[in-house]
Amino acid sequence: MIFEEVKCYTARLEDIRPFYVDTLGLELLEECQYSFTIRVGLTKMIFAESRTEQEPFYHFAWMIPANRFQEAKAWAAQRVSLSVNEGRDETYSTNWNSNSLYFEDPAGNILELIAHHTVHNESDRPFSEKDLQQVCEVGLVTEDVLSAVDELEQMGLKRWRAISDTFAPVGDVNGLFIVVKKERTWFFSEQKANIYPLEVSIRDVGRLRIG
Repeated sequence: MIFEEVKCYTARLEDIRPFYVDTLGLELLEECQYSFTIRVGLTKMIFAESRTEQEPFYHFAWMIPANRFQEAKAWAAQRVSLSVNEGRDETYSTNWNSNSLYFEDPAGNILELIAHHTVHNESDRPFSEKDLQQVCEVGLVTEDVLSAVDELEQMGLKRWRAISDTFAPVGDVNGLFIVVKKERTWFFSEQKANIYPLEVSIRDVGRLRIG
C-alpha cells in the first residue's frame, strides 16, 4: 500500500515549515499563506493551517533503507533531539523485524524513521534526506479500533500482524494505518492519541478523509 499524499493540520505552520525544509532539508513542492507541501520520497505531505482552537498532532513513519539505520540515526541526531523510552533512543521489533527511532517536530507530531529488514530497499550510498523513501505509517485515532478496522477492510485493506481493541496495523509493510484507540499513549511519547482531521490518498484505493 502506497500513501501518495497525506494532508494534516497544524496550529504552528510558521514553526514547522523551517523545521521540515531547513532543518531536515526536505524538498518544498508548494506553499501559500495557509499551507505548504513537502516531498518524502513517493509521498507528498501537506501541512495546512488549522482553523480551530485545537493544536493537532499526528504520528507518521518514514521508511528508510534497511541497511542504513545507524547512519539514519546519526543523520537525525545532528538535526533533532531523539525521543527516549526507558533510557533508549532506538528500538528493535522482533515481531516486525524492524529498527525504529522517534522524534517530534515543533507542533508535536511524532515522527518515526523505520528500517524494515523484510524489505529489499538497501542503499549503496551514505544516508541523506533523499533516502527517506515514503510515508509508510499514518496514525489513525478512533473511539472503536475494531470497527475502524472493519471499515478499512471493506475498502480492500488487510490487517497486518496481530491486532487488539487498542492497536491495529492495517495495510502492508509499505504503507500502514496504525489504528489506535483515543487516549492511548503513543510509543516513545507522553502524548495521548486524539482525533484530528486527516486526508490521505492511497495508490489504487483512492482518497480518504478521517476525523
